[in-house]
Order: sequence, then structure tokens, then C-alpha cells
Amino acid sequence: MKRYCCLLVVTLTILMSAQLCAAGDSNEALRQHERNSVSLELEFFRKNPGAFHRMLSFLGTEPNAYATGLVVGDGLVITAYHVVSGNIDPMKKISLGFARTDLLDVRVYTNGCEARILNVDPQADLALLKVCGSFHKSSLAFQTTMSKDEKLFLVARPNRQKIVRYGTFLGSYTFNGIEYWSAKIGARDGFSGSPVYNEQGELIGVFSGYDWSQGLAVVSPVARAQKMLEEFATTTKP
Repeated sequence: MKRYCCLLVVTLTILMSAQLCAAGDSNEALRQHERNSVSLELEFFRKNPGAFHRMLSFLGTEPNAYATGLVVGDGLVITAYHVVSGNIDPMKKISLGFARTDLLDVRVYTNGCEARILNVDPQADLALLKVCGSFHKSSLAFQTTMSKDEKLFLVARPNRQKIVRYGTFLGSYTFNGIEYWSAKIGARDGFSGSPVYNEQGELIGVFSGYDWSQGLAVVSPVARAQKMLEEFATTTKP
């Protein structure tokens, strides 16, 4: 009996140590990557403004929306394409003070400095930006295959807040004929463009949006982000 109790204690100790190590690995992955997320300040404006709105634009305006970007290189940030396209849904237009039928453009800023669009992939809902300023970037590892119920975490920075959400991978998701990934993970305004990682801190995709009817997050798979970066690298002169 005494030998059995000792064996039980040893087994429990090993299990607890394994759990603590797993938690420690997860926390370390979060610490390494949380600063890779940057806040993007968005300034939406009408494409064809009237005289009154042109005057307001001349006087200067403040950001009226926010999103998140992922630092992928020196002055390089990936975010969701819809963030920089100005093509937002009618309800979002109304919430920003525009009419449903208004055609919008958007300027994107980081720390008050306007970003420049280098490349876009509308079907993957991805955009590559050139931003000014110095941002922390830890090394990125990529995970291109996922299994159902794998644990995930997302790091968003809407309006310079750091928000972490945890969830699970569900599987493929088709939207407008395009294949995305889906996940059970909480979301809110400003999460678009946020990096999504697995438990090991490997990037699995970029948060694209939320399907409220299905209660799931839509993620652009990391393979498409890799392709965008490879194309940029091959077309950029040294």
C-alpha cells in the first residue's frame, strides 16, 4: 500500500509538472508575440465629398475607426485587405456617420504617420503595408495545417489596447466562393488584421472577420500571407 501511494504521488507530480511546463510554454509564446501586433488608426472619408466635407478634410480629422496589423519585417505590416479598401458594410458606414450609399476611401496611420499600401490580395483579404517608426518583431514560425479543436490565441490592438483572446480551430470555411479557416474565438470591432497563433506560438493566419449568424471567426490561412511576402521579396529590388 505504501509503495502504491508513493507511485501515485510520483505520477501526480509528473502530471502537474507537465501541465506547468505546457502553461509556461503557452505564456512564453504569448509574451514573444504580443508586441508583434500594432494598432492601425483608420480615417474613413467620402470619395466624392461635397464642399462642406472638403472643408472639414482641409481642417483635419481624427481617426474614426481602428484595426490591427502584424509586423512581418522592417517597416512591414500585414493586415486585412478590407481594412484598407474602404469597402465596409452599410451598418458600419452608418455608425461612422456616413450614408449607406457613400463610397469611401481610407487612410491608415501608425503612431500618427500615414502607411503606404505595397500589395493587396482581395481574395485572401490581406494587405501589405509600409509603415514608419520602429516596431518590435520576434521571429515568426508558420503552421499551415491544422486539426479540429487545436487551441489558438489571438493578439489584437484596437486603439492601442492589447487584447488577447483564446479559442479553438474548427475547420475550413467558404465565403463568397473563397476558402478560409474558421475558429471559435471571441471578437470585437478593431480585431481585423490580428495575428492568430497556435499554442506553440506559430502563426496560423490573420483574423478577417466574424460570422455572427454562425458564431465563428473567419481567418485567412497563413499560407496566403506567406505567398504575399514571397511575391513582395521577389519583386523588391535589393
